[in-house]
Amino acid sequence: MSPESRRLQCAETWAGSERTASLLELPGLTAWIHSMPAGPSEAGGDVHYISVCPSCLVSRIAIADVSGHGLAVVSLSEKLRALMHRHLTALEQTGLMRDLNQAVQDELDTVHYATMVAVGFHGRRGLLVETNAGHPPALWYRAARNEWSWLAGEPAGSRAGVAGTPLGLLPDVRYERRIIKPQPGDLFVLYTDGVSEAVNRAGDELGRDRLMALARQLDTSSAEAFGSGLVSALQHFRDGASSPDDETIIVLQRAPPDAST
Repeated sequence: MSPESRRLQCAETWAGSERTASLLELPGLTAWIHSMPAGPSEAGGDVHYISVCPSCLVSRIAIADVSGHGLAVVSLSEKLRALMHRHLTALEQTGLMRDLNQAVQDELDTVHYATMVAVGFHGRRGLLVETNAGHPPALWYRAARNEWSWLAGEPAGSRAGVAGTPLGLLPDVRYERRIIKPQPGDLFVLYTDGVSEAVNRAGDELGRDRLMALARQLDTSSAEAFGSGLVSALQHFRDGASSPDDETIIVLQRAPPDAST
């Protein structure tokens, strides 16, 4: 399907776990979103959320993968939206993850949990803050170096203790953050494990190494070009094999500084 393109206005929110393809303009960022639930259902286990704070400065992007489908996903999606509004104006997001962790424990049954990665971006300062709760690591393309890497590893200043734990598994979890200053043209690729664990007809799993290899071969000129190329590459890898898991991809691209105001 061809993506819907629109500018995300102040205080407007965009959320969903349904089949979709969209291109959004945020302060200082372009976001391309692809979501494909597994099977015939339009309500899969993936949840994604994008919003802009009322001051038009801080954009919030989140992607989560809930174990299971149906009511568990609906419950987490609603709680995610409510907590996002509470934390909307703050670049700091460890509080958001802490509250979500407690909410999943309180409101979902003990069987379900969720992995999640949240990104906050301050359009005027050009700072990106990332927090990960047991989710697959994002890919980072540095345009000036023409270099791909994982947005992973131990964050600076981290302390011993439990960190990066999926939401709902343990109480009182501490979540760390990474702060980086992306340059114009840089790409960040967030995805659920339906992407990295894609399987072909022979039963071979894509895996993160091959995912990185695919990324290095694709067009990085825009978020839309890269995202569309990645979806096509995944379809080629599967070679007609059906996907057993939901698939969500969010590609972010840093815009030139004058585009963030």
